[in-house]
Amino acid sequence: MSVLDSVEEILSKMDPIQLYIILILGAKNLEPVKGRIWLQKEFFLVAQHIDKIRGLLDYEPYLLGPWSESVDVALEQLQASGLVKINGKIKLTKLGEKVYSIIRRKASKETIKIVEQVKEDLNDLSEEELLAYVYFLFPDEWSKESIKARELERKRIQLAIELYKKGKISLGKAAEIANMKLHSFIKLLKERGIEIPLEY
Repeated sequence: MSVLDSVEEILSKMDPIQLYIILILGAKNLEPVKGRIWLQKEFFLVAQHIDKIRGLLDYEPYLLGPWSESVDVALEQLQASGLVKINGKIKLTKLGEKVYSIIRRKASKETIKIVEQVKEDLNDLSEEELLAYVYFLFPDEWSKESIKARELERKRIQLAIELYKKGKISLGKAAEIANMKLHSFIKLLKERGIEIPLEY
């Protein structure tokens, strides 16, 4: 059996959740995902934009925000199949990279764009920034079980500023995360010497 036949056989046995995990891991030039929390949140955000996978998931509020057992199980299966390596960070193996290249070719441009953007937005955030991004930009139901919600609440203004400075969110979204009126947030940024776009 050729390598291509082997890869096609692997693909034929993969479910949609596994396929999207591979897409996420392959995005941004195969950059590893920082850990399980990041993968869970990146998948959660991708699913917000793609109806056909949102319905397959069992996300529920958990100790660190939205968590899906299905994503966890799919990740373990990919590791057992030799497609994914988990060593703190999560990355594709050489075989996983071959599978990714085929999945990427078959995926729509819109899907690729969504996955790339989500990974670009979330993958280099600290854990607190990541959780703040999800907790404060999505309904409270996702953080109600969180063990860090109260701690993040105390830090939400500083986290909003950091996310804005990194270019991860708009000025309006940053004000929303900070739980401040836009004009008050702009005033705070100016007081701290942080540049604001001219249109403001």
